[in-house]
Amino acid sequence: MRRASAAEASTSDGATARAVIKSEAAFADALRTHKSRLLVVNYGAEWCKHCAKLTPAIDALRERWGSEVAFVDADVDALPFTARAVRWTPTVAFYRNGRLVDECERAKPTQVADRAWLHACHDPDDGEGSSGSCLLYTSDAADEGLGVDLGGRRI
Repeated sequence: MRRASAAEASTSDGATARAVIKSEAAFADALRTHKSRLLVVNYGAEWCKHCAKLTPAIDALRERWGSEVAFVDADVDALPFTARAVRWTPTVAFYRNGRLVDECERAKPTQVADRAWLHACHDPDDGEGSSGSCLLYTSDAADEGLGVDLGGRRI
């Protein structure tokens, strides 16, 4: 029996191959392989129209971040154990040091770009007194001492 690789490349139009995870072993291997950097997992399915709309934005982020951030696609239909907590597609999850640190359900391109930037630039486990809370302060909110999280809710 062949052992699945960390990411099986697949593409339908000859474009740059994307890493697509199609087995539980490949997912575990991707977590181990990319432990030293941010891993962004795009949970989707071939039948999902919203996932297809998100794909160009994810591809642009892949090109932008290069080797600093690892991006993989995960087929929810092929990963019943790993994707059991995925209630909506597309869901984009962010892993650091093998742990889930954030996720975007019903992901939109701007949400994914913002959170990829946030988590690529900020490691809550870096030991520099970080509380682990990631808030984006706007100029108006900062004057009032209010934070606005990336989901748009006032805190």
